[in-house]
Amino acid sequence: MLPLSLTVGHAIRLLRCLDEPGGQRILVESVAACTGISKAYLGKITHRLGRQGFVDSLRGHHGGVVLARPLREITLEQVSAAVDGTEWRSRCLLGLLGCTDETPCVLHAYWQKTRKEIFDQLAKVTLEDMSRHHDPGVERCIALRLGQVADR
Repeated sequence: MLPLSLTVGHAIRLLRCLDEPGGQRILVESVAACTGISKAYLGKITHRLGRQGFVDSLRGHHGGVVLARPLREITLEQVSAAVDGTEWRSRCLLGLLGCTDETPCVLHAYWQKTRKEIFDQLAKVTLEDMSRHHDPGVERCIALRLGQVADR
């Protein structure tokens, strides 16, 4: 059971495709073409990230999306919280409703420790750190934004 959703992964990929604040805007359609994530799904993610202050989007002829904050200032924990919320931080690993500190399940102590380690790591890693991870779709978006490949 992983606490992070596929949507968080897509949000991370989307954000990595975008230029720094004040930079060149890229169309959601272009990100979809580069990454293979559906345009409609990316549109919903972009809207949610915009409401949370991660992206600045503009409609129209010169529209597109750009980061509202630099990659180095955005942690994986922040993206996870913006997209999926923070409920996973208090949920029982087994999904047991009565599992609490007072009435713990057999995995309660283990999950409490592991959950804290996951949270701490997510809070340390920035989107800039993620640039070391090879992702052909993200790399294609960046090359497209820099004019190194033609938009299809």
